[in-house]
Amino acid sequence: MDLVRRLIAIADEPSDDDDLRLRKRIGVVVGYITVVAPLSVIGTVQQQRLAVPLGFALSLISATNLAVLARSHRFERFVVVLIGAGAVFTAAAIVLIGGVLVSSAAMFWAFLVPIYAILALGPRRAVLWFVVFLAVLVGVVLADPWVHRAIPAPPYTQQLLSYLFNVGVPSAIVFFSFRYADVRRRQAQARSDELLANALPASIATRMKHGEQRIAESYPDTTVLFADLVGFTPWAQATDPRRVVAVLDELFSRFDELAAAGGVEKIKTIGDSYMAVAGAPEPMADHAQAAVALARGMISTVAEIRRRLNLPLELRVGLASGPVVAGVIGERRILFDLWGDTVNIASRMESAGIPGRIQIAGSTRALLGDAYSFDERAVEVKGLGRMTTHLLVEPD
Repeated sequence: MDLVRRLIAIADEPSDDDDLRLRKRIGVVVGYITVVAPLSVIGTVQQQRLAVPLGFALSLISATNLAVLARSHRFERFVVVLIGAGAVFTAAAIVLIGGVLVSSAAMFWAFLVPIYAILALGPRRAVLWFVVFLAVLVGVVLADPWVHRAIPAPPYTQQLLSYLFNVGVPSAIVFFSFRYADVRRRQAQARSDELLANALPASIATRMKHGEQRIAESYPDTTVLFADLVGFTPWAQATDPRRVVAVLDELFSRFDELAAAGGVEKIKTIGDSYMAVAGAPEPMADHAQAAVALARGMISTVAEIRRRLNLPLELRVGLASGPVVAGVIGERRILFDLWGDTVNIASRMESAGIPGRIQIAGSTRALLGDAYSFDERAVEVKGLGRMTTHLLVEPD
């Protein structure tokens, strides 16, 4: 199977999107079929002296075309050569069989030209090749009186077998080509849905798949979390980049698992910073408690990895509660983001916090009641002036 995949993927480029990769692979599969299919004229037409070189010529053209494609990756040139040669071959084969009426089913092969053009080049450019098909049809019809007089009809049994072959094989090619296209389309759609689901909250991704373009909502009751790795920048500058990425990947993957388990929505990461929200886009009655649980889990995770890997890193976390505005921005790189005073205060709670501690604003403290113990702080917060904040006290 691995060999088959490599043979089908000879035209692939790393920059190809799913649609182009699908069209290329369909084109290549049909190219392989075209190496074999022309040999069918050998033994099935009256003029064998011409049929043999005609069949081998198109097979050779198709094989050479594939070899050139594998080296050059010029897919459109490959398609034009393939379907242009196919149109000429079909017209010639109809003449050699004995004319339109004798070989009526052979026009199925000519109809493969626009069908293949749709799959390989797309519907807009396939219009030209449908015109080519019509031109071949009109041409062989106009030439039929001369062909009928010049070339005798083959025996009835040969005509019957020819009809069976000329209907069955092109129909099978069309069926399996479209089946392959549909299977690949569904796989590409599944990958696209998975990427969308990973980039956006599930409810937002569903709304976008249903056609909504501008999604913006107000969420009155949320708790926003910001976290930042203290000591990360000097450590990263003195550490192999691959190790830096590996550590961040492990940390953020663990954070993502904690957030998902607690019903908290990850918003984004920026460098070594992590942002999440509880209560949006799905409302949550205990959003403050959920955010605190996530923050505690994140600090424990960093402490465990710090001990295991001997890293000079600590996590600083800030929380604030209140209303936010949230929505989807961007077209090429879609992002679900938050705005509002609550977001700004949560960010300041983090930046003015203490490594290894969770600092919360008064808005969050009011929601938590007596469930936790806190140390009060009076801090100067950039842009907000002097504020009373609260540091979560972990139980002994």
